Amino acid sequence: EEELAKKFPQARVARIDSDSMAGKDYYDLLRKFGRGDIDILAGTQMLAKGLHFPNVTLVGIISADTSLYVPDFRANERTFQLISQVAGRTGRSSKKGTVFVQTFLADQPVIKFALAGDFEGFIEEELKHRRACNLPPFWRLAAIVARDENFEKLEAATNALRGKIDEIVSRNSLQINVRGPMPAPISRIQRSHRIQIILQAPTPEPIARLFAVLRKEPPIRPAVKISIDIDPANLL
Repeated sequence: EEELAKKFPQARVARIDSDSMAGKDYYDLLRKFGRGDIDILAGTQMLAKGLHFPNVTLVGIISADTSLYVPDFRANERTFQLISQVAGRTGRSSKKGTVFVQTFLADQPVIKFALAGDFEGFIEEELKHRRACNLPPFWRLAAIVARDENFEKLEAATNALRGKIDEIVSRNSLQINVRGPMPAPISRIQRSHRIQIILQAPTPEPIARLFAVLRKEPPIRPAVKISIDIDPANLL
């Protein structure tokens, strides 16, 4: 916002994000922008969704590749979605629109597909990648996330859990790939450390059977808090 004001001193500049304003202020600012009382509106991903301003003729996307660095299997999908949505904010009337994209990965297929509006091309490429890596929608996932304030205790518990999972998988000949334990991408929330174990299976049945057997086993020691997410929306 400050840089825009310096570069365009005659323009009326405003910033919009979830951290800087409440709901009423958010809608008041959007109405001002829609009326033309604001010339340049800077914001976060909040600006990408569900907004219709026919007079917008230029959109800039800063660091468009940032979400590609997120260690999550839906990173490509989210990047494509974000760029497509933001680019779609411009050129919504008879006026021609222009989109500028800042990226260090200009040759990355996701970026190219998004800028070309090639949904079919992106889907085809992404599905090839997911099939090769045993990811949804071809395989099923389950995320086991353990957390505790004491990292050594948490590490011991998740290692014991991994040993128990391996034993059950082997004993019951379950077709499950097990990854971890490993620090979760968001490795700490407040004072609690987070370690995860990821399960991959071609169908839901092996994972369901694993947890059915695991529930009958003696509790893992030392005791820590554990959550299980079947078909997780992300692996963060």
